[in-house]
Amino acid sequence: MSIPTEQEVNVDRPEGPASRSRGTRLLTLILIAAAVALLAWVVAGRSEGDPRARAQGGSVVEEYDADDRPAGEPFQAQLLSGEWLNTATLEGKVVVYNVWGSWCAPCVAEAPDLVEVAKEFAGDVTFVGINVRDNDAAARAFEREHGVPYDSITSGDSAEAMGAFHSSLAAAAVPTTLVVDREGRVAARAIGPVTATTLRNLLEPVVAESQGTE
Repeated sequence: MSIPTEQEVNVDRPEGPASRSRGTRLLTLILIAAAVALLAWVVAGRSEGDPRARAQGGSVVEEYDADDRPAGEPFQAQLLSGEWLNTATLEGKVVVYNVWGSWCAPCVAEAPDLVEVAKEFAGDVTFVGINVRDNDAAARAFEREHGVPYDSITSGDSAEAMGAFHSSLAAAAVPTTLVVDREGRVAARAIGPVTATTLRNLLEPVVAESQGTE
């Protein structure tokens, strides 16, 4: 009887949970990269000749001229804290809305950047999360783990919140970050994980124009 070689043993050995997990994560990242590339192509085609629409890092970034900014609608939604948000109270403020889920790998990657910028712009910009396709317990645990300093709309009310911004937010595009000016109009959008540098660059001109109207 011959003794099987190490190579033969490895071929016949069942794939373990750790290996399957790594494979799943790799496949997820590949699919995310493909989705971002597709979105970049769509945005570039739709905004042909517009230098304010671009692919940047792992996200697609789009900025709107003041006269072309799509307006959102007011809405009310429950927050993970148990409180209620009425966006009428945000009138006259610059607001960042971030669509995220605890199950979303790019959301995990961008969390420290969002926290950094939220703290940096505290007092000038209001941050609101929009949690999607999640359960509240997992979402709260995510916010505690990453030290998120702002509240989020619950997954149960996310559809109403996203619908208020019409085509600016798509349920399949997670994460997405919107910068909304004082008039409730979308000034900028990042589809995909946003970096602190990118978000800071999107916010600064909107905050500056807002301060200029005071």
